[in-house]
Amino acid sequence: MDWDDQRVVLTGASSGIGRALALVLAERGARLVLMARRAEALAELGEAIEASGGRQPLVVPCDVGDLAQVSALHAEVEAQWGGADVLINNAGRGHYRSFADADVRECEAVVQTNLLGTIYCTRAFLPGMLAQGRGRLVFISSIVGEFPVPKHAVYSATKCAVSGLAESLDYELAPQGIGVHLVEPGLVHTEFAERAGTQRLPIQEKFAKSAEEVAEAIAAAVAAGKRKSVPDAAALLLIKLRQYLPGLTRLAFRRVCRRL
Repeated sequence: MDWDDQRVVLTGASSGIGRALALVLAERGARLVLMARRAEALAELGEAIEASGGRQPLVVPCDVGDLAQVSALHAEVEAQWGGADVLINNAGRGHYRSFADADVRECEAVVQTNLLGTIYCTRAFLPGMLAQGRGRLVFISSIVGEFPVPKHAVYSATKCAVSGLAESLDYELAPQGIGVHLVEPGLVHTEFAERAGTQRLPIQEKFAKSAEEVAEAIAAAVAAGKRKSVPDAAALLLIKLRQYLPGLTRLAFRRVCRRL
């Protein structure tokens, strides 16, 4: 797939991987619908894209966890652009706490954004893709979708669910001309950790990739038609170790967690 002139709906576009991905796709000629909750950050991103010579994006503040807002966004995209060719489910939030101490309302918010928001957006744009006989659904999950971590229990659970949703939909939709792409990044330098209250560890500084590196990898993987991509060699190694040596991997990870 060539990104040029593709109508791309990107959730969680105001910061982190989403913002970097918006800039990468704009450079490749995509027509972008930028959505996130923070209107000012979205507006600034839209201006940056135009200033760099990209197509003028459609900027729509929207909370993906609110079904009514997602429905209104979908109606606006249909009215202005006649639908979408690609939906990138990137919006996400975390809540770093031991499960026993976690605020239940914060847990609900994580589920609402990461899982229900992904479902709402996919259900909104999928019928139009099916009607035109083509389209691509991109799910930005995480390494924790396959390698859950402590103090991110609910976040890990939602990413496990997103990864499962993507694989299930791939079986359903491939015969109907819809490409499904699952991306599971590892550690990434973004403001996500700070906003989630995650403890900063030396290992993160050593192994984390930049949002720009991950965005380039995502754009390339989707364009190449990869059904699943893990744009981080260390993350991919951990996933493989857990698959083939689950007992040993869990024992080693427990010890690492205690020391950290």
